[in-house]
Amino acid sequence: MRPSPREVLLALVLLVTASVAGAQPPPCQTAVRRIELPTGGGAVPPELCISPGLSTTVLFDRALVRDAVLLEGRERFRRVEALGSLLVLVPSEKLQPGERLSLKVRFADAEAPESVSFVLVVYRDQAERQVEVSRPARPADACQGEVQRQEAELQRKEAELQRCLAERAAPPAGLEESALLAQLLAQGAIDDNGLTVQQLTFRKQLSSNEDMPQLIRVTVYRAKTRIVVEVEMAMREGGKAWRTQGASLQQPSGPALQPWIFQPAPLLAGDSGSVWVEISNRRVHGSYTLELWDEGKARTITVPGLKFP
Repeated sequence: MRPSPREVLLALVLLVTASVAGAQPPPCQTAVRRIELPTGGGAVPPELCISPGLSTTVLFDRALVRDAVLLEGRERFRRVEALGSLLVLVPSEKLQPGERLSLKVRFADAEAPESVSFVLVVYRDQAERQVEVSRPARPADACQGEVQRQEAELQRKEAELQRCLAERAAPPAGLEESALLAQLLAQGAIDDNGLTVQQLTFRKQLSSNEDMPQLIRVTVYRAKTRIVVEVEMAMREGGKAWRTQGASLQQPSGPALQPWIFQPAPLLAGDSGSVWVEISNRRVHGSYTLELWDEGKARTITVPGLKFP
């Protein structure tokens, strides 16, 4: 029995309706959507649902470059703002349902992927309000390699720090005093005029703090390119030992100078000795205040009115 024309028409309508329904994109997710970025390139950009007047917040697992958000039709958005690892999008009513806009953001760090792209699909009353984007989990061998690289870099910096501290604490190892003087002459630090010497003598003043060293004499030595200040001091019986940990030379205006420090041995109770500070600046002139301090700046020695010849 052949179908009637009415039955054929009804079948065609049902077929077209099913095809149109199958071609419609899936409804937007109302819950939090999670997207994991692919490891390789060439992947199809994920689609995000947006709607005029509704905000969509995209949360990344690392910080974004604030000024590196490329959005097609950005002028038709009420708000496009990247704050740290957060991207906020608020479309305006100028966008029409069915429009598709490209979005690309770039990450602040150098790890792959450096950027990610999306396709924003405009709907009338549907929008994905919160989307969380994360990188794929790194393989264990890659993490182990990163840890080893960081440890090697830390060891290198530690060795460099120890070398700098050793150079600050004492003259170069393996050189005799005559070699040090020859080196200064060869470098032009001392010329035919030799050293200019100036001594400042202080009256002994008893302090209520028995742990404070007593200043005896300050001597300034100036060569062609170097200035050395020798601070002679004494420690009273029963006082706490003194070891200089830091020093500064400060003018009434301008930044403080950080000199090199040399103290052969700690100043023990009842002993006297010298602390030497040196700066390599031939343009230092005028009046300065010298400060010396011990560990943690628990005690500070101040030498005012220090004038360089």
